Amino acid sequence: MATGDSVLPLPFLSIRELLSEVPEADAGRFRALCVERRFPRETSIFRQDDIADAVCILREGLVKIVSLSETGNDQILHILRSGDVFGELILLDAPRPFTAVALTDTVVDALPRSGLLDLLASSPAFARGYLRLLSLRLHEVERAFSALIHAWPHRRLAKELLHLAEDLGHETPRGTRVSLRLTHEDLSSLIGASRETVTLLIHKFEEMGLLRREGRELYLNRDRLAEYLGG
Repeated sequence: MATGDSVLPLPFLSIRELLSEVPEADAGRFRALCVERRFPRETSIFRQDDIADAVCILREGLVKIVSLSETGNDQILHILRSGDVFGELILLDAPRPFTAVALTDTVVDALPRSGLLDLLASSPAFARGYLRLLSLRLHEVERAFSALIHAWPHRRLAKELLHLAEDLGHETPRGTRVSLRLTHEDLSSLIGASRETVTLLIHKFEEMGLLRREGRELYLNRDRLAEYLGG
């Protein structure tokens, strides 16, 4: 795992946002053009530098987006959930910039490049939705990059824990339980810090009442985390 450099979290938009203004007939064509693909846990959906041949919509399961360095180290950029759209930068005719790996048994709907080009040419509403998706992605990347420049590791960890709570959390009387069991090494990759730093911060957060560990379960106090970031 990479440990020294900061990671830029990537925002991933949902299929609902992409099709929000698309007429039902065009949305039906979109669904008909998609091809179902199934991936067992820990298998690659596509790899960095693969030819980009389809836009992917995560229908079931969880997927991690990983960047590979020249030295072979992995950097987790994001964890996707059902409904997220990814791999959409296929109009550049360029290789994939990252790897997508199934964290669970996963079902993906893949829209081939030819189908995407057909929809962009024939459906103005779909074209506007796709342009909006790309524009929002660029806006969020630029905003996240600006914030990341000034973020210390403890703030990056607190923000990432809040993101995980919002995306993957389940409310319980003991706090928000994160259903995906992440190691300290996984968290270090997500925030671009060393595993040792993350271990120290987890202990500090536990002492402050921001989180609780019970075995391999992680329970987060979302209100306290938000207050911590606000302070």
